[in-house]
Order: sequence, then C-alpha cells, then structure tokens
Amino acid sequence: MPKLIDISARTNLKITNKSATSAEIVIYGGIGQDYYGDGSMISAKVFSEELKKIDPSVKEISVRINSPGGDVFDGIAIYNRLIQHPAKITVYIDGLAASIASIIALAGTEIVMGEGALYMVHLPWTFAMGNRTELDNTVNRLLDVEEQMISIYKKKTKMDRAEIKAMLESETWMSAEESIAFGFVDSKAKESMPIAASAIESKWIVKGPKKYFSETQAIDTVKEDLKKKIQSRIARK
Repeated sequence: MPKLIDISARTNLKITNKSATSAEIVIYGGIGQDYYGDGSMISAKVFSEELKKIDPSVKEISVRINSPGGDVFDGIAIYNRLIQHPAKITVYIDGLAASIASIIALAGTEIVMGEGALYMVHLPWTFAMGNRTELDNTVNRLLDVEEQMISIYKKKTKMDRAEIKAMLESETWMSAEESIAFGFVDSKAKESMPIAASAIESKWIVKGPKKYFSETQAIDTVKEDLKKKIQSRIARK
C-alpha cells in the first residue's frame, strides 16, 4: 500500500508514493516561508528536502496545484527543482495557479487544467522603503524578475515578449479554455467516453451539417476564437 511521506502534522504540501514507479505531490497553499508555523505556506527549502525523499525508482510524478502564489524566489526554486527532476512531471491545476504558482505549473511536461480552475499572471511586486537610490535599486530588481518570468512564459507559450508583458501589466485571469488558447496549458481535464460508432450517416438524420470537423479541428477553432477575443480585450486596456 502506498505510504505517505510524513512531512509535518500541519502542512499544505503532501507527497505520496502512489506505486513503485509513480508519486503525487499536492501543493495546496501559498509559496514562501512558513513564518506562522501553521502549514499554510510551502517554502522552497521544505519542498526540496521532501522531493529528495522520493524513491529513485519513481519515473512519473503528478503535481496537483491550488495556490495563490507567494514569494517569487521560492517559487522559481520549486519550478527549477521540478524541471531538473529525472521523472516525467505532469501538472494538474485543480483550483488556482496564480502569481508565482503560475510559474511552478509550467514545470510540467504536460499541464492539465481542471473544470472551473483559473490561471493568473501579473507583474511582480514588493514592499519598499528608503532613499531614491534604494528605491531605484528595488525597481531594477523588479524589472529583472519580470524579465525572467517573461522568459519562462515565452518558453512555454511561444508568444512575443511584448504580448506577455501586456498580459502581466493587465493582471490577466484565464479560464482553462483561455489558458489553452494562449499556450500556458496543454489540455482541460474532463471525463469523456469514446464513441465506437456514429449515427451521423443514418437516413433518419436529415438536418446534419454538410461539413464535419474532427475533435482536434473543433478545439483549434475555439482556441483561435478565444485568443482573438482576449487579445482584443488586452488591447483596449
């Protein structure tokens, strides 16, 4: 029977050995240092330590995400630990992948988004105080982080940097369909049953369409329509 790797009595990070060759990581919480000790935050240090406990025989890891984001550098570290892991990583966005959690989600070889889930990207932000030189330095660091985030998004989506930057500036929230249209996500999780035979050619169907599209063509058409609508919305802001 799969054994739960005991991380803490109170934590929003769970790692389970599902079988000899597969494991599941559940990230349901904020990203960053757990200052209050209530398990609501997941730090890169804790994540890295627990990831190392997964048996080398594991070849496939499912990562389930429901996170509002948090500390950008902890998130980047978690992202890098996942993409550098030798196992195949499949990410499932169960509820929310927002802010730096949207970067962690991109560590998957395949990214699947659940019904009703949301994906959000925005500019990095921070608190700052000090003289103008210190504030200028803070702005420069934010710009550095922004450029790195854009590079990661671009690697997955293949969009232009300017287009991604506009989405960050607008704080863009996306449904599963919209996330797929822009290339952040690969597919939508849904139950489906294969149809062994079709009655579309039956004589009693007299109002069927003259042209039939495959499922792939239909999805591509919807994705393109959504992409045009969102681009138009961003352009108006």
